[in-house]
Amino acid sequence: MIDMHCHILPEIDDGAQDIGVSVRMCRLSELNGVRHIIATPHIAALDDKESFLERRHNRIKLLRGELKSQGINVKIYSGAEVFVDDDVFFASGLEKLTINGGRYILIEFAFSDVRVNKIVDYINHIRHEGLIPIIAHPERYEFFQEDYEAVNFLSKNGVLFQINAASLASLDGPQEFELAYAMAYNSVASFIGTDAHSLNRRPPNLGEMIKFFPPDISRFNLQMMLKDCAKCVLNDEPIPMIMRGQIHKRGF
Repeated sequence: MIDMHCHILPEIDDGAQDIGVSVRMCRLSELNGVRHIIATPHIAALDDKESFLERRHNRIKLLRGELKSQGINVKIYSGAEVFVDDDVFFASGLEKLTINGGRYILIEFAFSDVRVNKIVDYINHIRHEGLIPIIAHPERYEFFQEDYEAVNFLSKNGVLFQINAASLASLDGPQEFELAYAMAYNSVASFIGTDAHSLNRRPPNLGEMIKFFPPDISRFNLQMMLKDCAKCVLNDEPIPMIMRGQIHKRGF
């Protein structure tokens, strides 16, 4: 399996505190059937990009060396979780923040008080730069939890989404679960990631969390989200075209 979203690098954001934690997280990932991890440290200040890239390069090099010396069979790929607001309209060099040097870029927004038309503007701008945005953990945003039609609108227009395994395993709140489940069941989400930050805070135990996913999510959808689509991202290839359904809030 491929972990699309993981704060595995040491001492670069609010993820792994040191190289020892990073190595133990990788060992846990391996035990859970993950062989490929895209390292996606937070970057909030786009004008600090060059410093971020240097630190990321050094941390990846350090972690890869430790994994090799300890015989841990997990490959680490470069990426970032890019915080997007109006500053993106004035930023240059976004292509340096993509996943594995390709065209795909993982993005996030403020968790509340963001209008969907603003998100559309951000996505169109990023696409105009020749990149393919992937929205990280949409199920965690208040505006999507309240407005499933906004998700449907973006999905209809080809926007890609990555949901968190913890949300789908009911380890976060009920609103996160409901939206993640609807997106996974209806093929609206293309990727699953752990969004792991440590061994305790959202740990990278993907294989264990899968046991708690709703059983009516098809094996085909899981295969696409956990491996096939992510493999296309790593190879900078188009992801498979899948018929996406409409999501609806369930009544209680």
